[in-house]
Amino acid sequence: MSKTITKEDIALLVANASEMFDETSCVPGLDGEEVPAESIVPHAKQYISETIDDSNALCDSKILDTPGFTLVISWLSQKWLQKCQKLAPRGIKNPDQHLSKQQQNECLDSAAAELVREITQRQLLN
Repeated sequence: MSKTITKEDIALLVANASEMFDETSCVPGLDGEEVPAESIVPHAKQYISETIDDSNALCDSKILDTPGFTLVISWLSQKWLQKCQKLAPRGIKNPDQHLSKQQQNECLDSAAAELVREITQRQLLN
């Protein structure tokens, strides 16, 4: 009988990944090993980019269930939506739905570069 991972389990894993990041600037990789958080950003960016092009795009569940990937994709998606919000008409709840795919991808590029800069700066301060 296989164990189903609950939302609570995922939240705990992401919390542990966040704690690891706070301590080491690393997150858990596919095999649970510590990897630099900025090395996950391109994978998270690719995932978001694929969902921009096809909202039904699927990601390898092994990658998507990795706490480090989940944490980084959360950070990147927040930054991406903030960038989209600046371009969308005021008062729109889902700005990404009112922008072209090209505009969304430009926001994503900017958000990914900003996230990598923030992670790198944090490493220099620690």
